[in-house]
Amino acid sequence: MFYNIPTKLFCESSCIANHAADIACYGKKACIVTGKNSSKQNNSLDDMVNALTVIGTEYIIYDQIEENPSVELIMEAVSCVREFEPDFVIGIGGGSPLDASKSIALMLANPGRDKTLLFDIMSDYNAALPVIAVPTTCGTGSEITPYSILTLHDKKTKSSIPHNIFPVLALADPTYLMSASDNILKYTAVDALGHFIESYINSRATVISRMFCEKGMSMWKQVKNILQKTERTDEDYETLLIASSFAGMAISHTGTSLPHGMSYSLTYDCGIPHGKAVGTFLASYIANSDAVNRHAVLTLLGYSDVFGLQKDLKALLGTVEVSRQAYDSYVNEMSQNKRKLASCPFAADSDKVAAIYRESLIEIKN
Repeated sequence: MFYNIPTKLFCESSCIANHAADIACYGKKACIVTGKNSSKQNNSLDDMVNALTVIGTEYIIYDQIEENPSVELIMEAVSCVREFEPDFVIGIGGGSPLDASKSIALMLANPGRDKTLLFDIMSDYNAALPVIAVPTTCGTGSEITPYSILTLHDKKTKSSIPHNIFPVLALADPTYLMSASDNILKYTAVDALGHFIESYINSRATVISRMFCEKGMSMWKQVKNILQKTERTDEDYETLLIASSFAGMAISHTGTSLPHGMSYSLTYDCGIPHGKAVGTFLASYIANSDAVNRHAVLTLLGYSDVFGLQKDLKALLGTVEVSRQAYDSYVNEMSQNKRKLASCPFAADSDKVAAIYRESLIEIKN
């Protein structure tokens, strides 16, 4: 058995200011990668700028990261900041800025290489610059995973680059969740739930990776209650963030499985937020898994049957409408996705894939 999380993680209020000295260890010039709005609204960007000023670290800000960043956006960001020659990269935001920061760090460490390096692990290349991650949502776990998921417009989907780029430092401050909308909290928390379920029902699951899944799934009732509140406490936000971190630890060693693979087409084609797209398939994935894993997961989540979970997910997320043509195309494409099918610890053939789609929260429109 192998287990390794090389990321140093801190989860506390005033996390950035408290660990400015840790940030200073990684160089004198930083590239901050973030989105256009949220990091300004929740003060995470100001907190980082203040900390860098205190420790005397120069910085440049690239704040144009969009949801589901593309390969082209990564290369645009690299072009904008390369002349600054940063020593390390700081990602601030949800999964999109954090994932983007990893790919940007790889390309900045390899001047002269084109975008093909992002999906090339066979040629010689320099390791990515150190990445510091500051999460401001409660679902992706990207602050402690090695994954960087990018949109591939030529293939009309999303895919993880094959390079494993763990952040060296993760600074998780629950107060940054306070300005997030209810939908962002719901969708990202359901994404974390997907990580737990897909990591547990996974051909690469181990005793240690399942330890994080078991803890996280046992927290689901508490998380679900928090999502249903109109007013939340500091402890609530901390619970959401800790659950997300556990989920990231779980998938760091197993990866995700069919629900995530199925979600990418819904996000690319229909603009469905990632967490909602993942949640669309979670109950049907459990229902079509082997009996042992199905019973274990439902017990951990506190349900007597899969219908209770499906009811709660529908209440949180609603349904997704797709055309019959698109639906048939998605089923066919996923039936041929050997990598995702191999992640299932049960026999996942085309009939099984079709059953998961058929029993999901998808509604076919005429």
